[in-house]
Amino acid sequence: MISLSGWAGRAATVAGVAGAAAAIDLVAKAVAEAWLEEGAVRGALPFVDLSLSFNYGISFSLFPAHDPSSLALLLAIQGTLTCLVAGWALAAGGGLERLGLAAIAGGAAGNFVDRLVDGVVTDYLDLHTGGIRWFTFNLADVWISTGVVLLLLDGLPLRRRHRSAGDPIP
Repeated sequence: MISLSGWAGRAATVAGVAGAAAAIDLVAKAVAEAWLEEGAVRGALPFVDLSLSFNYGISFSLFPAHDPSSLALLLAIQGTLTCLVAGWALAAGGGLERLGLAAIAGGAAGNFVDRLVDGVVTDYLDLHTGGIRWFTFNLADVWISTGVVLLLLDGLPLRRRHRSAGDPIP
């Protein structure tokens, strides 16, 4: 068994988590594009429908990029931020912080590659309850949200107290 420690271990963790998150996201988007028709809704669970849509902008379709120069600017910003988060993950002090940042980087990378290839980000998961529908999103957004939750958990006062006392908390 190969044991990686130090920088190599951190890099392997970040690359593994981010790479897996991006790959799973891109495969799911390809399946959604092949299986769903834009605008058609397929029931999946009582609170989740599958509904193919395309996002030309950033979160909640803000700042849509319909022309090549806007798309290039959006890709430059998105790529830069993805690299910064991945670098932050490499420098992270704790495992939970590193895992959260790697999940965020992986989700961001999935959306970046999707936008780079197609010019848009593919969304297909549609949450709803009763008559209320929320936004449509994809697995990259799930990875990013999961990463944020992990960062919040890492910042809880109980975890900070244990870390400062030298107790081993993953």
